[in-house]
Order: sequence, then structure tokens, then C-alpha cells
Amino acid sequence: MLSDFLQNQAALYVSGAMTEQERAEFELVIEFHDEVRECVCRLADVGVAVTLATQSPVASALPLELRNRIVTLAASRPQHLKPDGMVMSGPDGLVQWINPAFSAMCGYSLDELRGKKLGPILQGEKTDRATVERIGQEVRQCRPCRETILNYHKNGTPYWVDISITPILDDAGQPLWFVARESELTDHAVA
Repeated sequence: MLSDFLQNQAALYVSGAMTEQERAEFELVIEFHDEVRECVCRLADVGVAVTLATQSPVASALPLELRNRIVTLAASRPQHLKPDGMVMSGPDGLVQWINPAFSAMCGYSLDELRGKKLGPILQGEKTDRATVERIGQEVRQCRPCRETILNYHKNGTPYWVDISITPILDDAGQPLWFVARESELTDHAVA
């Protein structure tokens, strides 16, 4: 059962009443939280049904020129060839969920990482300690951060990642989750 807070956030998201930043943060929750995603889908379905019920058949058809412009714009948007790795941890920093792209990047499965802190597992000898400290400081203060850091694959191979961590806070400003989005950087040389 979803909390009132998450149901309210889902309603605000579907209604378009969130700021761009709030939408981006809530989309991170939608990514890993099945119940929230289902709630958003149900609310969106209701919204579409209400909208269609109040439209006349003539008014609901998009003009051909507008449809063509939308298709052209969608086709011209850059496509991500490689999905970002995503990690969700609780307020305690312990992993609760990872997506397949993250697993492919680091070599670990969710079963191997669930309930553990990632730092001691992914960081190694050449990981910059100052970067680790900056990330830790921002997370402890529940502030979003973005850094480039050297991590280590399960097989020991080092790799650079651009990591963006977003705290997901409740109405009282307390952390519910921390979501990290990671992209492997292939243009960084590993010393």
C-alpha cells in the first residue's frame, strides 16, 4: 500500500503540477518503485479517459500537419545508445535496487549488492579519496551531487563513471531514498 505522500506525488506528477526539477526527481522513483509506477499509470489512464470523454470526435483528431511535426521532432531527438546504470538505496545507504545496465557496468547482480554499501565494493586503490569524501558530504546533507569517479568492476578492471546522486525526500525533508544514475565514461584513460 502506497503512503499518502507517494499517492499525492503521483497525482501531482500526472496532473503536470510539478516543477521540472520535481518531475525529474519523481521519474527516478517511478523507475524503481513498481507500486508508484502502477499508480501513475492508473492515474494517467483515468486522465486520458476523462479527457477523451469531454472531447468531441472532431476536436480530438490532430491536424495532419501537427502530427507530422510531432513525429519529426520525436525522430530527431538524440537516442541513448547505452542506458544509464541506476541504483536506489535507502536512507541508510544500503542498496535496495539496481537496473540491468548498472549490473552490466559493474559485474555484480542485485542479489550480490542488496543490503550493502557500494563504496567499499566498487572503489579501489586508485579511486580518488577527495571525490569519495565530497560525495559522502553531499549525501549526508541530503543534497544532490554529480562527480566523476574511478570504480572497479567485479573482475577488478577499473572504469570511470559520471555519477549523479539525487536524494528523494518526503514532505518533512527526510530522505526516503537516494537514487544514483551512472554513465560509464569511455573517453577517460585509466592510469
